[in-house]
Amino acid sequence: MSGVFGSFDRTGKMDIAKDMYYGVFSLQHRGQESAGIAVNDNGSFLVHKQMGMVSDIFDEVTLSALPGFCGIGHARGGSDKAMGADGIQPVLIKSRVGNIGLTCDSVILNSDSLRDELKNMGAIFQSGTDSELILSLFSRNRITTDDCEHAILASMKQIKGVYSMIFMTENKLIGVRDPHGLRPLALGRTGERYFLSSESCAFDAIGAEFIRDIEPGEIISISDEGVSSLFFDDKADRVADGHVCIFEYVYVARPDSTIDGTEIFESRYNAGKALAKEQPCSCDLVIGAPDSGNAAALGYADSLGVPFGMGLLKNRYVGRTFIKSTQGQRELAVRMKFSVLKSAVKGKSICIVDDSLVRGTTTKHIIKFMRENGAREVHLRLASPPVKFACCYGVNADRVQDLPAHTKTTEEIRDLIGADSLGYISLESLRASLKDIHCKQCSACFDGDFVAGKSEEAGE
Repeated sequence: MSGVFGSFDRTGKMDIAKDMYYGVFSLQHRGQESAGIAVNDNGSFLVHKQMGMVSDIFDEVTLSALPGFCGIGHARGGSDKAMGADGIQPVLIKSRVGNIGLTCDSVILNSDSLRDELKNMGAIFQSGTDSELILSLFSRNRITTDDCEHAILASMKQIKGVYSMIFMTENKLIGVRDPHGLRPLALGRTGERYFLSSESCAFDAIGAEFIRDIEPGEIISISDEGVSSLFFDDKADRVADGHVCIFEYVYVARPDSTIDGTEIFESRYNAGKALAKEQPCSCDLVIGAPDSGNAAALGYADSLGVPFGMGLLKNRYVGRTFIKSTQGQRELAVRMKFSVLKSAVKGKSICIVDDSLVRGTTTKHIIKFMRENGAREVHLRLASPPVKFACCYGVNADRVQDLPAHTKTTEEIRDLIGADSLGYISLESLRASLKDIHCKQCSACFDGDFVAGKSEEAGE
């Protein structure tokens, strides 16, 4: 998954670059391979993007060279299908109807057939990215429609997949959420400056107010004339029937974000309490696998009445290991990322609470580190069910061969990672932890119910 961010100042002030920087920086946890910002400088589009982290790509000099009243930004997550410079966003094109920019967090399931169809019509592609495909569809549809919003609508009807997208035209900022609502997108505001973001935490960073979540299938348009919406269909219950990715609450989103009515920290804390009831553990100390396991670990410890403490230290200069592109990169990152606080674990029975176990790379090494530093016992509790199915919607585990839970029992996985015991929360309890949520959830990685269908090449 990736992070997308956009800003539009209705007063026309040409100083949005710093807001764009802090917005994209706040979404760095969603992607650490590349980042970029594009701005609208009175009709001229400027972009700066590179491989690497946001803080390494932008400084005062680069930001001062990006004047504009409107902008879009992107933080890209790891993907072995879009590695290297070709996948860096935002993407800009010059079309028959003017300059167009796009940043998207997407997986287009019918991309191969759409690309072939467009090639047969004379389209030329420089990469295999979704963003280039979407812009090609949009620019063609824009010629035969009255405005950009209906061109986007026509493109949505051709696309099969999941996405949050932000378009920048010469006079508008347009946000789009897929009809299933799998990808999050939110609207914020401060004065006459409006923002679109994958997560609400970006609004806090720039002092903006969170207004609402963009609805599934909504095309929201921000311009000098105001804010308006167009919808993929006229279903009255489109919000309740939406299916946001449940892995946002398990792992992806930042703890201080709110997505579709549910606070991430509270949902993880509640999941930890439910996990303690379903999978209790006799231990001396509960620790969280930093950072996405900490909230669940706190709930688990509070429910059991066992001390919650520090046992694992995290190198803050190493990114998230789960979203590295290759297995080799993940294993190296784990060794560099974690160390054990020896005095806290020596001679004790430790229960580690983590958000999930996908491949088991990180978990296996952490348990080994614990034993090497004197832990008497190491138990593992997981605040999500077994990940049994490969995800084709963007969670970076798209082969069942990578997933131990696809073929192994809980006891076999326990032996694989070297834990004294292993326990998972049930899917029912995980869902129940998402209090006040506005919609349903996609849990295909746990139950195999792919609400948006599968990709063309997925097969059985």
